[in-house]
Amino acid sequence: MNRSVLLILLGLLALSAMRLPAAISAYAFGDYYFVLKNHNAVLEDLNGFWLRRIYLTYDADISDKLKARARLEMNSEGKFSATAATISSFVKDAYVSYQYLPLHSLTLGIQEHLSFANVEKFYGYRHVEKTSLDLYKIRDSRDFGLCAKGYFDAAKKFGYAVMIGNNSSYRQETNKQKALNARLTFTPTPNWMFEVYGDMVQVDAVRKDTLLSAFAGYQGDWGRVGVNYVAKTLKETGKSDMNYSLIQAFAVAKMGKKLEALVRYDQTFDPQPSGQDSYLIIEKGYKTSLFLAGLGWNIHPKFQVMPNVKMVSYQENNGKKPGSDTYFNVTFYYQF
Repeated sequence: MNRSVLLILLGLLALSAMRLPAAISAYAFGDYYFVLKNHNAVLEDLNGFWLRRIYLTYDADISDKLKARARLEMNSEGKFSATAATISSFVKDAYVSYQYLPLHSLTLGIQEHLSFANVEKFYGYRHVEKTSLDLYKIRDSRDFGLCAKGYFDAAKKFGYAVMIGNNSSYRQETNKQKALNARLTFTPTPNWMFEVYGDMVQVDAVRKDTLLSAFAGYQGDWGRVGVNYVAKTLKETGKSDMNYSLIQAFAVAKMGKKLEALVRYDQTFDPQPSGQDSYLIIEKGYKTSLFLAGLGWNIHPKFQVMPNVKMVSYQENNGKKPGSDTYFNVTFYYQF
């Protein structure tokens, strides 16, 4: 990892020497974690500190119409295991964007996936927990492809984005199948945000994965609320369709100049196809509920500490049901 970081820092220094209008930014987040209760007794009482993510970003304005970004991510594995893993690094973003019309642009490279990028920004608490599409491994946060995005009107109330990608996240393509993603957004006022998203992923020669997502959010001086419904269908030749749907709801309430509260609830209506095995254990094969509550202390505009509790519960499936889980975290987030 040290060699990768050094090479990237040297590269950023070289780019800075070119005197392009540019900005270097960084942020990180992690937790003190304590497993209060777990259906796997071995995990109970595990506690410690981990740095979950570090991001180092270089944004450059090559010209009035041409912009580029390079972002490095460093992360810890997040596995509750006896093997101590070191922090690893990889390229998270690497793209160039061309604004060919005042309200329209094309972006080529490794970039944000259209499925939950806007929802995650509105939610605002990725450092506490991922949004549902990311957490339950329904879609990756990145893809390598070509994206056209912009607005249908000068007031920027009606937005669109269409992307064709590898469906291989930030990794190299390994097959000929591709993914087609589309997103429509409507922001009638600064308070409201509505979004409809859909995609079609040709996983391989016999499997096709489709996804529909609808989001509605409202925000004001007091805070914000949002609801996201997701429905996924996996079609495979010669087999019955596999359906998976869920709903996620959250609320953030400001409680003074430096305090705000977060409450979130996720409910899946079908058994988990993938589950989760990093930072938070969610077994696949069961319908699950996730409840999250936390109190954030904004010590500085660039530094927040949030004690929070996460509880996972399961519904019975074929006569089996894991016990519920409870995690206590003190999450910290800072920019530098």
